Amino acid sequence: MKHSVAIGLVATVGALLSFQSHATSLYQAVVSSTPKAGEYGSIKDALQKAPEDKSTYSIYIKPGLYNEQIIIDRDNVHFIGAGRDRTIIAKAIAAGMKGDNGKNIGTSGSRVVEINGKDFTAQSLTIRNDFDYLTNDSKAKDDPSKIKQTQAVALLLGKKSDRSAFYDVSLEGFQDTFYSKGGRSYFNNSRISGTVDFIFGNGLVIFDNSDIVARYRPNQELPLGYLTAPSTNDKQAFGLVFINSRLIKEDNRVPAASYALGRPWHPTTTFQDGRYADPFAMGSTTFINTEMDGHIYGWDKMHGKDINGESIWFTPEDGARFSEYKSYGSGASKEGYRPQLSDNDATKFTIENMLDGWQPIFLAAQNTTVKGIVSAHLMDFPAQITLSDQYGRKASTTTDKHGAYQLKIKDFIPPFVVSAAEQNTDCLSNNTLRGICMAALYAPTKPQLEQNINININPFSDLILSDTATASGYLGPQQVVSSPKLPLIFSAEEYASSVARFHQGFDNSLHDLGLPKHFDPVQYQPQWQPAFAQLTQWLWSNRNYQTKVGEVADSTLMDRFFQPLLVPDLQGKVAAFDLSAIQKRQQQVNTVPHRVFIIGDSTASNYPQVVAPRMGWGQTFQENFDTQKVQIINGAQSGRSSRSYYNQGWFRYLSSMMRSGDYLLIQFGHNDEKCDASSAGRGPYDVANTCTYPNNADGQIQAPAGQESLSFQRSLEFFIDYAKSHKITPVLLTPVTRMKTMKGKNEFTVVSTHFTKQNSTKGFSFTGNYSQTIKDTAQANNIALLDIETRSIELANTLGEENWKDYWLAVDPIKYPYYKDRAGRLDKPDITHFQEKGAKAVAKLIAKEIRQTPKLKTLSDSTID
Repeated sequence: MKHSVAIGLVATVGALLSFQSHATSLYQAVVSSTPKAGEYGSIKDALQKAPEDKSTYSIYIKPGLYNEQIIIDRDNVHFIGAGRDRTIIAKAIAAGMKGDNGKNIGTSGSRVVEINGKDFTAQSLTIRNDFDYLTNDSKAKDDPSKIKQTQAVALLLGKKSDRSAFYDVSLEGFQDTFYSKGGRSYFNNSRISGTVDFIFGNGLVIFDNSDIVARYRPNQELPLGYLTAPSTNDKQAFGLVFINSRLIKEDNRVPAASYALGRPWHPTTTFQDGRYADPFAMGSTTFINTEMDGHIYGWDKMHGKDINGESIWFTPEDGARFSEYKSYGSGASKEGYRPQLSDNDATKFTIENMLDGWQPIFLAAQNTTVKGIVSAHLMDFPAQITLSDQYGRKASTTTDKHGAYQLKIKDFIPPFVVSAAEQNTDCLSNNTLRGICMAALYAPTKPQLEQNINININPFSDLILSDTATASGYLGPQQVVSSPKLPLIFSAEEYASSVARFHQGFDNSLHDLGLPKHFDPVQYQPQWQPAFAQLTQWLWSNRNYQTKVGEVADSTLMDRFFQPLLVPDLQGKVAAFDLSAIQKRQQQVNTVPHRVFIIGDSTASNYPQVVAPRMGWGQTFQENFDTQKVQIINGAQSGRSSRSYYNQGWFRYLSSMMRSGDYLLIQFGHNDEKCDASSAGRGPYDVANTCTYPNNADGQIQAPAGQESLSFQRSLEFFIDYAKSHKITPVLLTPVTRMKTMKGKNEFTVVSTHFTKQNSTKGFSFTGNYSQTIKDTAQANNIALLDIETRSIELANTLGEENWKDYWLAVDPIKYPYYKDRAGRLDKPDITHFQEKGAKAVAKLIAKEIRQTPKLKTLSDSTID
């Protein structure tokens, strides 16, 4: 069940969102070219709604082309795209175009995106100036439509910008693509393309592991262009620095020796004695360990204006700080004017030294140690640990026998998702036994990572990740762990809401255990583990199953007795977990003479208050027994067949609580019947993961060759054999009836539906009667049988057409708004499931059947008639 945002959590969520203000990996706003409710239709609109404080404001920009010109004056803005080729911010604008004042807008005015705030970050998107430079370039000089000033900036970092970081970003243009006017900026795994001076300015910019792409210009004499034009102030130690990068050409049309590494820009500047080329602009460009293709030929000169307005030339030798270190490739050379750094000088060009104490988030996890503890009741250790970063890089290790793990990571970018899985288990599997799998989301609350990080994994961390992931477009936590959809992006609001639900539901228990206020289930310190383990031992965590796609889905959290936890009720409140009550219940369960365990499907399972009045018969079955003599443990789970109940790990949890002398009530059928491979959409998934085949009319098992376990009888016999081998009494129940009446009859007559017939598409491999198969199985194994289908049909026909809706789920959606858009309302009844009155009636029928079954005499003596 999805966990909706609880109304009663608003204040807490607000506080947590403030606490998460530096978590750049979680988004606060969504922009879409086709916006849905709650999304913005433009980046500008999203920026206008940014909080006025300095908290990080992260915007997830969905795939699309956004034709906008954007100016960002606020600190701590973060753009998260859906991929470099999928999220594109573009505008066609050039310096020679006219502004509102009728004058040319100039180079700075031609920018698509301008950053004036501090701590801006962007990732996985393209910023592109769409000015048609090549068409304009091809026009005759006297063509009046030809624009003379062709500078067209994609990204401008303004004078007030600082600590700007970019990862997996493409800046595209021709002349003057990227203009840095000041401050520090860092690019990693990015791409900058252009022709003339397409990386220029006086800022400190580091390009790490990035591609610098020289574009083709037809009908142009050599050189075609210049990669850089630095105007670095002479008092500034570093300018444009390229590390471990690649200088490549757009395609093979770009000729050899057609692009210079750079040229010195002395921008015309106003001084007291006049306006002329800035003599303090001693441009600095350095290439370190950079691959250079054959289009590179070295450095070049650039003209400026003297005090008299006359054109003068500045050569690389005239004070410019141009250098290389260990360049390689066909464009690398030490001949001519190609200054080389000494080994000693090269040591100054470390990222840490150049950035002067600032560590960009995209430089995260430089030799960082990640530690944690896995807390999960019944989980076998050592377990497999896999850490994934935002871009799919992975590191693995195993826990020790107590669930503790440690691993080192380098060059990993948060957020991190750390998963824990039992050895040799496939966490996506639904058609074989799946081991225990859990995960945790680590979203750093600082703009840089510590050298040591705690990431603990437990039922709470798994649910928080699940809630956040499903709200962010993932099917569940396991899809995040193995997602090909990169970068990983998450909703900050849902993350905060899920954490708030955790505290609302468990703060009392945490306090009782001596755990600190604001306890973080992901990042707590090791000294709190013994106390925390006293809590997690009372919990079951598991992954749901999405029938439409046949995959593991969102997570669910239950207490020891399979009551759902942290699900908001109709008023939006999360019930507090009562640890002492659970412990007392366990003591009672341990001491009563008889215990009855129920396995089955949604007709029997426990439900949270939010779906009231829906109720499973197992939820109310205890009312039919003396609590001092019998305790009922209802482990039935919605949507499960006899096969998937086992494969998805539910029986493992339930059976761990059983002992000799217990009773095991087994009721399946509804979901085992889903064997039509031709059913639109879900059919193949049902056959693969849920279906079991009934016996034929002669009582013989049916199953594909070599797959006898897919027989319904064999599937039921697994539970029977387990029970017998542990001296537990197994009891088979036929499934409750669906409210289907006999076709072609005027009178109201409910009939059996628990059988399959071949259809026109031949979708069934085998067909037959499931209730009869249950009867065959009970007889073959000499165990008690309760024919609940027959009894519930009798109940339905006794109620008649006027009254059955009071028992099955057919409610007024005004009184129960949960059913406004769902089956279960008066005009669209749910003919399978019960409301409270029906659940209690069926529970009484079962108790009555127990009293009338000689093999269950000992148990029947403790029923309440």
